[in-house]
Amino acid sequence: MINYSIVMRGVNANLFEINQAKSRIKKAKEEGKEPEQADLDLVKTEVQYAFAIAQYTDVITIEKFARHISTHGSVYSRADISAILYLAVDCMREQLLEGKKIRLGDLGDFSIILESKGAETADKFTSQNITGVNVLWTPGTEFKNLLADAEFNLVASRNAQAALLKAIKAGQTSVDITQSDDTSNGEGNDNTGGSGAQGSDSDLGN
Repeated sequence: MINYSIVMRGVNANLFEINQAKSRIKKAKEEGKEPEQADLDLVKTEVQYAFAIAQYTDVITIEKFARHISTHGSVYSRADISAILYLAVDCMREQLLEGKKIRLGDLGDFSIILESKGAETADKFTSQNITGVNVLWTPGTEFKNLLADAEFNLVASRNAQAALLKAIKAGQTSVDITQSDDTSNGEGNDNTGGSGAQGSDSDLGN
């Protein structure tokens, strides 16, 4: 069961300009000034749609994962499975840093992608321009699209839940969730909402 909450996201073609206008309006108000009318008019043109954001219910550590595997008819103990998983992580890192692509069946392929600063010409580009080395996961057949086997459950956003708890502790009988700006899918600030929309988010707390 996948829990999800709903978030409103701007989808305008000129969303960057709208967000810039919002920033200028906010700054003007903080300075006690009147925002520019052009910025106010631009913000009014924003179009928003509702999208889903996944809310995970637990964090499965490698130890928890090993214990889970051991309960699926495995002849190996939790300790054995955990040791193999740790070894797999070390070996994957080693092979990736050697420039290999790792193909793990239905799990998919793992390879290296680079981040770099641009140079004026190819002659001027050196390894010093490379600023990041990241791992690219290309899902295998079993992970390309989980939609057919997924079940969904609508829940309140993390911020809405926090606002409700705060109101309960304060003895309040109503909760204002309109000011929340939830882009998380669980603890921390991970955002894997999957809508692909850019821009500021506004919660629907249910």
